[in-house]
Amino acid sequence: PAGRQDKLGMQLEVATRELARVKAESGALQAALVAKVKAAKRAWAKERQLLRQGEAARLRQVQALRAELERSRRGLPAGGGGGVEVRPTAAAAAALEAVGKYAKNFLPLLFNLHQAEPAEKREPICEAIGAYAHAAPPALLSDFFRDVLRKLLETAAAGSAADSLEQQGSLLDLLLALAPALSPTEHAPLLWRAVRPLLSHNSPLLQKKAYKALGTLAEHHPSFLTERLADVTAAFDEALPTCHTACKRRRLVCLQALVSRLSVEQLRSAMPAMLGEVVLATKESNVKSRAAAFDALLLVAERAEAAGGPSDAGREEALQGVVVAVCAGLAGKTPHMVAASLLALSRLVYEYRASPRFAPVALRLFEAVLPLLRHREQEVVRAAVVLVKVQLSALPREAVQPLLPRLVPPLLGWCSNKHAHLKYQVRYLMERLVKRFGLEVMTEVTPEEHQRLLTHMRKQKERARRHTDARLAAKAEREAAEAADLDGGGARSRHAEYEALLEDGDQEEEEGGHGHGRGAAAGGLRETFADQSESAASVDLLTAPLAGAAERKRKR
Repeated sequence: PAGRQDKLGMQLEVATRELARVKAESGALQAALVAKVKAAKRAWAKERQLLRQGEAARLRQVQALRAELERSRRGLPAGGGGGVEVRPTAAAAAALEAVGKYAKNFLPLLFNLHQAEPAEKREPICEAIGAYAHAAPPALLSDFFRDVLRKLLETAAAGSAADSLEQQGSLLDLLLALAPALSPTEHAPLLWRAVRPLLSHNSPLLQKKAYKALGTLAEHHPSFLTERLADVTAAFDEALPTCHTACKRRRLVCLQALVSRLSVEQLRSAMPAMLGEVVLATKESNVKSRAAAFDALLLVAERAEAAGGPSDAGREEALQGVVVAVCAGLAGKTPHMVAASLLALSRLVYEYRASPRFAPVALRLFEAVLPLLRHREQEVVRAAVVLVKVQLSALPREAVQPLLPRLVPPLLGWCSNKHAHLKYQVRYLMERLVKRFGLEVMTEVTPEEHQRLLTHMRKQKERARRHTDARLAAKAEREAAEAADLDGGGARSRHAEYEALLEDGDQEEEEGGHGHGRGAAAGGLRETFADQSESAASVDLLTAPLAGAAERKRKR
């Protein structure tokens, strides 16, 4: 048994040493792994920093290239008589020609860089490509355009996968960058044939790119749009049912380009369909889409007014025709259409509020809209309240006052807690009416059950006036005090409290009977600093030397 114990002890010792060795090796291995991970992280961070620096430098180089090309393109207006054509100067033309020789090297690099970058970083590259396209030789630019267009058609024929749609969008960006420098007779028809089917594509991305391409052609190649106006208008009408909400603004911008180039007869025939689309777009949730719809509406009104001729009667009749066409939407079957028509009418009234010939039209429109305040749909009533608000600012006081009995009662019918979103708008209108026509006039036309609202408004106004008067009075007092300080009393008022405190102390001493002058003051201090204990010696703290006086008193 003793030998067996020794053998087991040796085995235990060997196992303990082996375990310690394994732990040490594992610790060293773990430390080595941690060191490798840290080194990899540092290398990755350094590489990422270099990559970011390279991206920033590349972006600055692209922006500098675009700025230099645009600076070289600047010239002077060609011809006299206020011509708008711009031609580069001789030095600028020479610079563009020198830069254009390297277009065969730079444009492919910019194309590859554009395809490699993510979508949110491509805009500066597109701007640089567009600037360089104006300096490139026409033959070389035509070859690049056809190559990109061929790749777009091949990608579109390959399928409709997500990667394919993204690649089509990037290729369309390249074509849009090249479009302003292309030939309107040779390349613009090819681009139109490529983007025409995309107007009805089910992808919002490609729809938006197609409408953007059409807007670019209309802006930079108006002759092409004039020649292909019938084809473009037909494609525009066909794409309306499939237009995505995200593409509304682009479509309305293209619509403005079409309206500006339609003849008088074409405008009259196309006005009902265009106005229907524009009026419905005024209810879009997107702010930019609504702004584009209002711009298109005002452009239609301007074109119609200009087509009325030079006489005021003709222009008034043409403008009244636009208003009547928009009013047709008030007979719509859906509350959405009625509310959109009211918003469009309010924008027209606001735009022409200063025109004397539009005042009779606005007054008749105001009378026609008043019954809609009793509509059962709150969407319609909200739009009617907006129109009433605009009409109150546009029409004169004497024209609105006879209509108050027809305006106020239905308006106050929506001033309840059940319609909180309308309550505050109605109250705002009532405040404006009281301010414009007076409390007495409004009391006569207000129903009995709503008289408390006028009383509350009157009390609030009086309370606000009292607060204003008190604030102005306090301000006047403060300004008067500051003026007195500036006149010389500033030092006196600053130390007045301190001097008053000292004067109060002197008066107390005089009432205590300590006399006057320096002796009285000395007596007061002796009284203050005297030791009041029974065994204490009388010590005069004002007599020097104090130590000698205290010693003599102790000896006595």
